[in-house]
Amino acid sequence: MQLASGKSIWILGCVLLGLLIGNQTSQASECKKISTKLDGSTFPCAESPGGLCANGTIRSGILKGTKLAVYTAAAPSAGLPGVESPFVLSYTADAVFTTKHGELHLSQLGVSDPFQQVFTELNRVVGGTGRFYQASGILFISGTLSVDGTEFESDITGTLCLTDSN
Repeated sequence: MQLASGKSIWILGCVLLGLLIGNQTSQASECKKISTKLDGSTFPCAESPGGLCANGTIRSGILKGTKLAVYTAAAPSAGLPGVESPFVLSYTADAVFTTKHGELHLSQLGVSDPFQQVFTELNRVVGGTGRFYQASGILFISGTLSVDGTEFESDITGTLCLTDSN
């Protein structure tokens, strides 16, 4: 059995000290389960390349406030021509939830079926302000559409992680 040299012990001590100091200065995250409702409507807007945006209201929880989505791209047949109906759309949007504690910025990927009057979205947290600064997480939004497709009722579920400083 070979004993560790003084130099090895010194290096190990420095590494452990660095880890200890690093853990004290890093910000821990607290993750929250999200389960709330979002209702809203689509409207024409100049900010969107396709000319369509959506707004809505979240009535409870940490996300209580408003949502604005600016649609950035869409693909007929949900991007699967020959497999899906051309009326089923996949889409992307830049979304912002605005609360009294700050903004939560999301990258949205969704699929909408107007004949079944349903949609579902994957929303990745990409930034934020105030309480949502350095937030991370994934939110899922799914719901129903009105007959004309301009209004929606939906559920938001997922996990939102906030740093200790928020």
